[in-house]
Order: sequence, then structure tokens, then C-alpha cells
Amino acid sequence: MSNMKDVAREANVSVATVSNFLNGKKVRPKAAKDIDLAIKKLNYVRNNTARFLKTQRSAFVVFVVPSVWSPFFSELTFWVQKYLDNLGYKMVLCVSENDYQKEKSYVTMAEEQRVAGILSISYSDLTSHVHSDIPLVSIEKESTGQFSLVSSDNYEGGKIAAKELSERNIDKYIFIGSANHSSVEMNARKAGFIDYCNNHGLKFEIAEVDSRKNDKKKIKNLIDEISNNGKKYGIFAHTDEIALILTQEFQDAGLKIPEHVQIIGFDGWKLTPDTHLTISSIRQNIEEIAKTAVEQLHKEMEDPDHREISRLMIPVAFRAGDTTENK
Repeated sequence: MSNMKDVAREANVSVATVSNFLNGKKVRPKAAKDIDLAIKKLNYVRNNTARFLKTQRSAFVVFVVPSVWSPFFSELTFWVQKYLDNLGYKMVLCVSENDYQKEKSYVTMAEEQRVAGILSISYSDLTSHVHSDIPLVSIEKESTGQFSLVSSDNYEGGKIAAKELSERNIDKYIFIGSANHSSVEMNARKAGFIDYCNNHGLKFEIAEVDSRKNDKKKIKNLIDEISNNGKKYGIFAHTDEIALILTQEFQDAGLKIPEHVQIIGFDGWKLTPDTHLTISSIRQNIEEIAKTAVEQLHKEMEDPDHREISRLMIPVAFRAGDTTENK
């Protein structure tokens, strides 16, 4: 395997000139051209590990994410990589599948490799077991107070959903969330919805649906209720996933959307960069979440001895779709 000395010999320049070229420092145009040709000819691959040991600065950031199958995580991963790349860092993607042991192993790997920092979106209590001095920024959940958090304003999202439904002549309001009571973001969305309803005298109910099991019985009971009393229902679903399940089940049962029931989800998924889902939703600004998290991590990596623990909330907004009556 060729090394820097080989490149210098082939280009007929000093090793110091090759080092300056590789580190982005200015060298003579002819020397730069000769070094570039030598690198290609010798198939020289830079040894980043050796560079890190010398400079004590790693170019790698670990990003721990539960999944890449949902549009939310896919879009988030895209933007995290883009903003890390803009700052000169390389992203190491670690998919945990919500497995706490996998998450721990990724953190251990990050510590052993002495990476520059860690970005984590975890629904376990991963951060309570991180004892490293490696800078870490958490997305959506961080219960220890030891690390910075970047999250959508879930509480405000719940209020916005209730407000939007209240402007559409609804008779009965329902919040439908998951059976996971420890979900920080779901509880915040539910609290915002409840507070708005209570403050404006709106009658509401709380229901649970396990989207993984697709609770047919609970959904059927809800369909029967809506079909038999002639009232107009407004539903705020904890996620777009639940909203999509409800929309499909209601339509299969012959209920008209949005005439009989109006539904608002939460996430505002994009199927492609230019194509949204057709359901109405509280849209998270995923690009801004990624940008803010990367910028916060960069700030802490630049000055790890004086990092400030921050709680950064990203605004959300209603995006009208086919599941609500819109002007």
C-alpha cells in the first residue's frame, strides 16, 4: 500500500507539500496537479485513523437512528448527513431497531474509536447510560438533563390540531395515540390537544390504538359509533401512521372522509422530496431539526470543555390534506 512518501516521490515534491495539499492548505498550482496525478496513479488512500491520532480530531460522527424504513427517519438521515458533510464530517449510520443493547454497543464503538460526536434519536433511556465525554446531542427524547435536546414543539402541535378541527364544525373530538404511555412526544401532543379543548369548552375523548397490531376491534367500535349517531367527528392521531390506518379502515367501512369524520395526523411525511402524503397533518420541519442538531453538536465538539446543555424546540405547522374540509 502506498504512503505519503511514495506520493511525494512520484510527484517530485516534499512530504510536507503533500501534507499541505491533503489538509487543504495552499500549494503551487503545478505541485497540486502533480500530487493529484500521483495520488490517482498510486491509488493512495488517506489514513484517517493515523491523522486522527496525530491531530486528536476525528472526522466521524455517529448517528444512531431506530429505523430507516419510515419517511420521517429517511428524511432526517438525509438532512443530517448533508449538514454534517457541509461541516467536513463523515456520518457513521447505526440503525438500532429500538434495541437498547444495540444502542449501547454503538455508543461503546463510538467511545473506542474516539469519534468527534454522537447524534442519537432513541426511544429508550440510552442517554442515562452514556458516561463518555464525547459530545452528544439527542433528538426528540433526553430525560437526564446531561445532554442537549432538539425536538419539534409537540405540545404546540397538539394545540394546533385541536384548533384546526374546532374551525371545521366538529361535534366530537378524539385524540388517538399509541399504547406506549412512556412516549414523551405522544404525551406532549396529547397534552396540547387536551389543554386546547379544555380551554375552549370542547368535548373530547382519549383512545389508544396499537398501530403495530392494527387494533381492529377498537377501530370497529369507533366506526359503529360514528355511523350510528350522525355527528361530525374530528380525530387527532398521534402519528401519520395511525392516521393512515384509520383513514383506510373508515373508508373500507363506507364512512366518507372528510364528510363524516375529519382526521389530522402528526409528522407530515414526504413520500419523495416533492410529494406529500394526502392526509392532513401537523408537519415537523425535519430539515430544521437536522440542521439545528448538527449545529449544536458542532458547537459542542468545537469547545467540549465549555458546552452548554440546550433545549431547542423547532416550530411545527398545519398542512392541509384530503382528510379535512379546507377552504
